[in-house]
Amino acid sequence: MGKTNARQREKIVEQFLPRVKYYACKYAFALPPELSVEDLVSAGIVGLLEAAERYDASLNITLSTFADFRIRGSIIDEVRSMQWASKDTRKKLEDVRAVYADLERKFNRSATDEEVAEKLKISLDDLYKILSIANTMNMVSLDSLGINSEGEPLDILECIAGEEDRDILDELNLKEMKGAIGRAIDELPEKERLIVTLYYYEELTMKEIGRVLDISESRVCQLHGKALMKLKTGMGHFRD
Repeated sequence: MGKTNARQREKIVEQFLPRVKYYACKYAFALPPELSVEDLVSAGIVGLLEAAERYDASLNITLSTFADFRIRGSIIDEVRSMQWASKDTRKKLEDVRAVYADLERKFNRSATDEEVAEKLKISLDDLYKILSIANTMNMVSLDSLGINSEGEPLDILECIAGEEDRDILDELNLKEMKGAIGRAIDELPEKERLIVTLYYYEELTMKEIGRVLDISESRVCQLHGKALMKLKTGMGHFRD
């Protein structure tokens, strides 16, 4: 699209503002106290305007699809920029991820939260706090899955995008990666798999998923954090 004038920018913001607000609310579950939903809306608008400036119709991607990626990326970057985790916190996350994986290999089934907490010699409440941190640390991104056409890291949404976007992803030679992510999702326990499906495919918010599953929003966040850790483990060979 190239350079846009003030009137064009105003029209673009008006057209896409509902999407910006949607993503701001969608990612608000993991907000650090320094950020508000309004901050995320502002970041999303910045991403939207960047998308309008950088959009190139020759990419065979619609402006709507391109803008969605940029809006989401800007909002996630805003959250990440405010995040800080000590080495101790990061070690706890890695320990939890390793114990889930070890117990599941040992028992050849999904490990329960109680088994993991017992193995780590921590309380269930402490385990749930760590799983909640996994949300704020990982958001929806599985680090270093690959690089997109803009030379930027790919996130899980780009790899499991809906039908509208799948031809684009195939052009980016992501078939193998998409297949691996699909298999990793299939191996999740039923409730975690359903949460991933509802959140990433159906684009429900954590609160909406809680209503569907009749569990609290905080429990949805815990299960989502656990699913992210397992997906990162399952996708490890792509990062090696």
